[in-house]
Amino acid sequence: MDNNKPASKPVNAKKEFKKELETKIESALPEIKTKQGAKKFQRRIKKAAKILIQGLHKKDFTANNKEKKIGADKIKKSTNIKSDKLQPVAPVQNL
Repeated sequence: MDNNKPASKPVNAKKEFKKELETKIESALPEIKTKQGAKKFQRRIKKAAKILIQGLHKKDFTANNKEKKIGADKIKKSTNIKSDKLQPVAPVQNL
């Protein structure tokens, strides 16, 4: 019999970032928490964090993408113009 525990699930980076964001917002706005009440405040903090993270994708949180220079390939591709397709433009005369 093997009594090994199953491997724990990998941490979801997006969820971890959301939790960090919630704690930062909560620590930044303590006076609102006292006026609204803890329960309402927590609910609104969660909604705000969800909205702020909405456009981010899983690939934005991986460590590999942080090390890469984003957009370097796109710049090289956009400057790769073949000169045989370009046509000369006649100079404009000033009147």
